[in-house]
Amino acid sequence: SFSSLQRLLEITEGSEFLRLQVEGGGCSGFQYKFSLDTVINPDDRQGQRGGARVVVDVDSLAFVKGSMVDFSQELIRSSFQVVSNPQAEKGCSCGTSFSVKF
Repeated sequence: SFSSLQRLLEITEGSEFLRLQVEGGGCSGFQYKFSLDTVINPDDRQGQRGGARVVVDVDSLAFVKGSMVDFSQELIRSSFQVVSNPQAEKGCSCGTSFSVKF
């Protein structure tokens, strides 16, 4: 989305990009993890739009393929979030945890 693109361009410098990973845990079985990174590994997949880059490792890609990332700015916290994930069966109200379709 435009808000995530704009925020990503504001916070990254030089070769930095947003890394999206999926880890086991959270209240629904899996959780999203966002971080800034500068190292691209051989098994990473990259997406770029308007100069902003998002990188996902191949293992995490299976859980987020076709997803949309947005930046949410709220009174309590501001963060990147996966707002639409066709691989997820259900999500948690926290916005970071999900279960996958089998």
